[in-house]
Amino acid sequence: MRRIFALGLAGLGFAAVVTASGSASASGYLTARFGSDHGTPSSPNTFAVYFNPAALGGTTGTTITADASLVLRFASYERSAAALSPSNPSRLNDPDYVKANTGKATLTNVLALPFLGINTDFGTKNLRAGYAFYVPFGGMANWDRLDQNANPNAPGGADGPQRWHNISGALLSFYNTFALAYKIGPVSLGASLSGIIHTVSTVRARNINGDDDTMGGGKLAEGRSLITASGFNLGAAFGVYYEPEDKDYRLGLSYTTQPGFGETKMTGELEQTLASGPKGQVTKVNFLQSYPDIIRLGAAKKLGSKWEIRTDFEYVRWSVFDKQCLVAEGKSCDLSVAPASAGGEAGRPGYNPTGDVILNVPRNWNDSIGMRLAPAFFLNENIELFASVGFTTPAVPKATIDASTIDSLRFYGTLGGKFNLGKHVGLGVSYNHIAFMTVDTAGQSGQQGYAQQSRSPSAEGKYKSQIAMFNANVSYTF
Repeated sequence: MRRIFALGLAGLGFAAVVTASGSASASGYLTARFGSDHGTPSSPNTFAVYFNPAALGGTTGTTITADASLVLRFASYERSAAALSPSNPSRLNDPDYVKANTGKATLTNVLALPFLGINTDFGTKNLRAGYAFYVPFGGMANWDRLDQNANPNAPGGADGPQRWHNISGALLSFYNTFALAYKIGPVSLGASLSGIIHTVSTVRARNINGDDDTMGGGKLAEGRSLITASGFNLGAAFGVYYEPEDKDYRLGLSYTTQPGFGETKMTGELEQTLASGPKGQVTKVNFLQSYPDIIRLGAAKKLGSKWEIRTDFEYVRWSVFDKQCLVAEGKSCDLSVAPASAGGEAGRPGYNPTGDVILNVPRNWNDSIGMRLAPAFFLNENIELFASVGFTTPAVPKATIDASTIDSLRFYGTLGGKFNLGKHVGLGVSYNHIAFMTVDTAGQSGQQGYAQQSRSPSAEGKYKSQIAMFNANVSYTF
């Protein structure tokens, strides 16, 4: 029973080799927070391979950098009675059905976020290059299981009231990025090309009609669906970096394209068991979605010999992330408003007239922005102490938020240090806390208003999340 997810897969929980729901960093599924306060578009280091390839123009020598973040994520979803989505209103009088579909779900996950890269000047005055492996998009989660014997008349409820949108799984994008920069006086121009491997594996509860029925006619009604898929795309980034000869300040601007330069496609299998079909039916599928492009701007200014102030800004075009669509292999996700001939579905959006769409999960996310202000104090030439505060606006609207996409206005706080351990080795450590504001959908959840192919049980309720992240990185320069 645990084995089948309905697909939509919609996201999944978040954060894994990456972190949750946008977890360790920005909005939505964007998780890039490598290097803590030293990962910015105006920082000349190995992290520039991702944040701004042009900032490699400010580096000298050859540096190998390994960075890891240990992430502890706490999340909860409290599903209210207003979220109940039965096929027949009479089920609202069934205490077993109500108990299985309401209450509080919790998640406590320990996750890891890696970055490994190298940059070099080849011993030249103007040319720079770099390579890095990292995971800037994705998520991974495993929701806590409830007492299996607490509700024997609705055994599916043991997977928690959030199960209609996520039980467990991972949605990840692995980047292999090659970057070049060319320095012309105080100005550097840069570009990068990334080979991107997308993977998804996730399980959730699902009924074919998009309801949350648990039992029917004395038999188990709710099903499970499991999807596993992968795909490959290219992506690119471009940037400019400025640092005057006296190095009194630095400026950086970068643009990162959408993965695949638009819609991405993963190919794999859907295995599902639904009340109206055979057990463990396997279907070849494509999973379609569109990740955003990103604009970043950063600046740093020295304040005397001991202080430096840094700031950066990012604009993430999440409005392109309008849906996550599972279709029969080789087919497209064609959706419209259901016509009058569709009977009870007439007038509902998210209708597929061809039958090629197995499940569409409407997202309709919003563009988001993030800002950070980060002072640094240099105790001496070998010790830097730094701190920062910042915020990110939410990408996920209340109408489509669910347990796989917990997002809200979030605030960041960081304390850390960077230490030169001799001539060649550098060490950075920091603690980063991310506080999500509580989200209460307050009657705005809209998953039940779509046509069958795009309909899921209501995700009405209250969402909370906190992330504690410990970051460490070591670099070797020669």
